[in-house]
Amino acid sequence: MANCIVLFCSAFLSFAAVILACVACAGSTKNYNPINKIFEAQLDLSGLNVSQVLSGLGSSIPSLEELGLPSYVNLGLWSYCLANSSGIVSNCTSPSGIQQFNLTNIIYDNINDNQVANLITSVAQITLPDKLEDNMTYYNNLVKCCFITLIIGIIASGLNLVVNILRWILHFVIITWICRFFALIAFLSLLISAGTSTGTYVYIRHALADNYDTYGMKMNLGVIFYALLWASVSAALLNLICLSAARPKRHIYDRPIEEKPLL
Repeated sequence: MANCIVLFCSAFLSFAAVILACVACAGSTKNYNPINKIFEAQLDLSGLNVSQVLSGLGSSIPSLEELGLPSYVNLGLWSYCLANSSGIVSNCTSPSGIQQFNLTNIIYDNINDNQVANLITSVAQITLPDKLEDNMTYYNNLVKCCFITLIIGIIASGLNLVVNILRWILHFVIITWICRFFALIAFLSLLISAGTSTGTYVYIRHALADNYDTYGMKMNLGVIFYALLWASVSAALLNLICLSAARPKRHIYDRPIEEKPLL
């Protein structure tokens, strides 16, 4: 009975890890509530210093509204959403594979669709803090790592759930060890994904904060996204602990044979 409870708890935890990670992964892919409120980080452009960030404008310095730039950009794993000064999301870009953190292109692409697009003719005219420009490739490699390991964690958690259910029927030692293997892969992958994403955007937030007086940009981490992702990591860890306590096969009680006295 105790082993059945352990396996049930393990299945529930692996299911929870899959659901939590999937919801986090789907953040900011559509402009639907609550998906549009789930994002890795929110880029705040409401105080953008246009004259510093956009060079080559001469004496004509348009406002944020004239440029068509949003006040906030919610960065997801697959895409990003644009929000106004009240934080209300207006639209989201279509999911297009791994979403790279390219602040220059985000600004340029959203200027390119308005009436003052002729003021900015090249991404080279957009100036960003040196910490961001010099390490952009490094940041994007970490973002890719976060994305790939999250997908691996979701797949491994799903396989772990399937094998766990199979373990209820077939009491073979090899099935228990396969289940533990997938649980370990799921936990490590989700942990790497959560740690990589958190560390990357914390560093970018500090880089923008150090240069806020010059560029007028700042960043906030997505509380809901990281709550979901770290909760998924916790569920995967508890699942691994439960499977470590599970017996490889059903315990069979052998009743001793009573010897009949010789007549």
